[in-house]
Amino acid sequence: MTTQVYRVSRVHAGTSPVARIDAVDADGHDLRLEVPRDLARGAAPGRLLVLQWTMHDAPAASEASAPTTTPTPEMPMAAEARPDPAAVDQEFMEMMARGRKAAAASSPAAQGRSIDRELSTLLGGAGAKGQK
Repeated sequence: MTTQVYRVSRVHAGTSPVARIDAVDADGHDLRLEVPRDLARGAAPGRLLVLQWTMHDAPAASEASAPTTTPTPEMPMAAEARPDPAAVDQEFMEMMARGRKAAAASSPAAQGRSIDRELSTLLGGAGAKGQK
């Protein structure tokens, strides 16, 4: 069992049912602990927080319900779990093209009108130079 002592630096309770306790140990390591608000009732800046913890292997029966972890710099993602960048790019381009095809089918240009003609309609015809 590991025992660590932290000095509470801040308590965030507010109106939430959850309180967050920020604390720092003698080596300057930060701890942020979220607990039910009722359990944080005695927490105040300057008080000591003693934390005792151990690590255990998860039982096989609860592996399906175990929370998933996000890879950290200390725990890099396995190479086979990384998607191929070219495949990701291709999938993105196909997704974007689907949106453009749908938009183009309903646009005036798709109905036989060019962008120049549309612009002329909006701005009016250009007269000869010097005419008002």
